[in-house]
Amino acid sequence: MLKIKVASLFIFICLLSLCINCAGNKELIKKKARAREDLGLSYIRQGNLRAGLEHLTEAAKLDPENANIHNELGLAYRDLGEYNKSIVHFKKALSLQSEFPEGQNNFGTVYLLLKKWDPAIDCFQKAVDNILYKTPHFAYNNLGLAYHNKGNYQKAIENYQKALKLFPSYSLCHENLALTYEAINNFQASIEAYKKSIYYDPDYPTPHFNLARVYLKLNRNAEATEELRQTIEVDPEGPFAEEAKKLLKKIK
Repeated sequence: MLKIKVASLFIFICLLSLCINCAGNKELIKKKARAREDLGLSYIRQGNLRAGLEHLTEAAKLDPENANIHNELGLAYRDLGEYNKSIVHFKKALSLQSEFPEGQNNFGTVYLLLKKWDPAIDCFQKAVDNILYKTPHFAYNNLGLAYHNKGNYQKAIENYQKALKLFPSYSLCHENLALTYEAINNFQASIEAYKKSIYYDPDYPTPHFNLARVYLKLNRNAEATEELRQTIEVDPEGPFAEEAKKLLKKIK
């Protein structure tokens, strides 16, 4: 009987050791995956998308059930123009973590790029409906873009306004709102929105250029000239500066 108890104790100790070793191995693998993930994101921040993608892919092999890694892979493939592969990884991320509004918003941006407005709206709406979403203004802005492209300008304006209520200094959203007001010929509202975009980000060329276009439509050439000069000043080597120079010649 004593021998049986000793044998049983030995087996229990072996099993316990095995469990501890398994847990340790899993933790080690997750640390390796995290290191690969961090390295991949570092490359992506430097603009080297392909090197970043390589390391994120290795991270996913080590930790295939990690929703964040699949989300990051989705973003990397999106930015490389590999939209089908991007969709695969966003779907995987959301299957692993259903409460993932950031992933829903990112998923929607692929459909925006594919000009599939309704699936994009569905993704963005799911993101903003999640009370735990920390940055819903991004998804509201994206909803505005999708509705604008569908031709539903009123819904676009409503969503841009929701974004700006949450984040009043969101320069890009002010510019998008201005474009929608311009599309419905509400030029005064468009001018005010462009001015707010410039106020919050004066060194970005596109609101200066777009405001100049509106002034030209209204034959306010002096104000248009000033905005075109600002466009050139803030980004002298950029494509908008070239277009601004062409318009200045026409005004003269």
